[in-house]
Amino acid sequence: MLLEKGLWPLLLQQFIRFFPWYLAALVCLFFTHYLGSTIPFYAKELADLVSVGTENIDTSKYFLLALGIVVFRSFSRILFFYPARIVEKNMRIDILGRIESANPMRYQSHSSGQLFQILYTDIEQIRALLGFACLQLGNIIMAVAVLAPRIYGYNPKLLLAIAPMVICAFLFSLVVGKTRHYYRKSSDLQGDIQNYIMETYDGKKTIKNYHAESSFIDIFKEKSFKELTYAFKAGIAVAFTVPLIPLGVGLSFLLGAYIIQVEALGVTSLVLFSGFVFLFLEPLHFMAWIGVVFSSSLGSWARVQELIYDLGKKSEREKQLEDLNKSLNKDSKKFKVEFWGEILDIPINKNRWTVIIGKTGAGKSEIMLQLASIFKEKGIDVSLIFQNPYIYNDTLKSNIFLGRDINEQESENAYDLLKLFSLNFLAPTKEDLFKMKVGENGKHLSGGQAKRLCLIRSIMSNAEFLLWDDPFSSIDIILEKEIIAKLRKMDLIKKKTLILSSHRVSTVKLCDQLILIGAHQGILERGEPKKLLSENSQSYEYFEKQMV
Repeated sequence: MLLEKGLWPLLLQQFIRFFPWYLAALVCLFFTHYLGSTIPFYAKELADLVSVGTENIDTSKYFLLALGIVVFRSFSRILFFYPARIVEKNMRIDILGRIESANPMRYQSHSSGQLFQILYTDIEQIRALLGFACLQLGNIIMAVAVLAPRIYGYNPKLLLAIAPMVICAFLFSLVVGKTRHYYRKSSDLQGDIQNYIMETYDGKKTIKNYHAESSFIDIFKEKSFKELTYAFKAGIAVAFTVPLIPLGVGLSFLLGAYIIQVEALGVTSLVLFSGFVFLFLEPLHFMAWIGVVFSSSLGSWARVQELIYDLGKKSEREKQLEDLNKSLNKDSKKFKVEFWGEILDIPINKNRWTVIIGKTGAGKSEIMLQLASIFKEKGIDVSLIFQNPYIYNDTLKSNIFLGRDINEQESENAYDLLKLFSLNFLAPTKEDLFKMKVGENGKHLSGGQAKRLCLIRSIMSNAEFLLWDDPFSSIDIILEKEIIAKLRKMDLIKKKTLILSSHRVSTVKLCDQLILIGAHQGILERGEPKKLLSENSQSYEYFEKQMV
């Protein structure tokens, strides 16, 4: 898709791609307005019949007229909205794919709330532009092309009576368009507010501590008030200018009635003119709102492009890591990371299990994030699982394979892992287990089950290097020992390199290499776990303090 380009290239691409749909939609709009333009004449005819006392009036043609309008009007909307929905889906898939394949360092400046706003609210707004706004633009074009000649053909002077409506609609659009910067500011703050709400929810789920977040609540109030202020300022213009629309209708009625009287067109001509006024009212009214939609869409498109730009550009930290590891390749036995302002060499044993230990806050997760960035730049397929991985609101199978096609062997391997990680009891059969819905962010699973599901996803990926941040913290020691022992015997794992972080001595004992780190100190100790844990070492002291 043309996400790197402007909004106009996207609109042009959309029009070219779905040209048959839009052509059919315009045809439907033409017939909608053509049939609608006969209503005033039918109404005048009916008024004339009633005025002369006609009793038997055939109403079948009115029914057929109404049926035709409903059919063509409905199809015109379907033909405009369907392509917009397709683009909405493709945009979300495209952006999600870019986020998934990009280095996390590139979008760290975008909070979870802002990413959600872009993927949902902003793309929804662009879809509204492609669907609703384009529909109403076509509506206006066809209304002018069909209605103007019909009323002009009846009496040219009556076309002049429509002018007050047009002028008032134009003034409404002009004033509302002046407030588009407030729409942008309000939308920008919505992402921050959504992120605060998400963080508050996660915090309340875990620590259950309201008073500890008093400063956070103050920030939320401040941001929320600003967002409401901008939304209010944007709405003031709409509130004060909306009356222009009925004012224009009233003035058109008065001018039309005056022309009908002067031209001696008869009382029933007022019925005909009233019909045309209301036929013109819909496209003119929506013409004003097209400006609102377009203004909001420009802000949404700007946020989408900012994210796309960040995803496609290497961050400063990426560049720094690339420079540090410029002379190294994917087969190197150590890689350099930035650690508390110093450069640290992290040894990597291929096809082995390495565990990084250290006090909370020492920098274990940061080292793993930097290693993942380096591996990706060197062309190494990597799977990074943090302590709170994301679960998609889909089936268990989709969360493991992320939508890719699989063969029977992969299916069996995944089921074996589900049994190994004690997740097979969630459903009676393999088929039911794979079809099980896990809910939004895995809400139908416990925290430990969700973590294990993501570990299975990581194993079943094609990644050469698996980086797991404290992977077994949510399971008991007996199950942990059983899982690691069986994993190490599986062909799926034998050719993969695993780098773990952990606080548990049980995990460390089952790994091949131990690295003890300290904040501002670097690597304090490294070697085989069995040797380091059996001697009077710093690693031994670290776990001894834990036991105490």
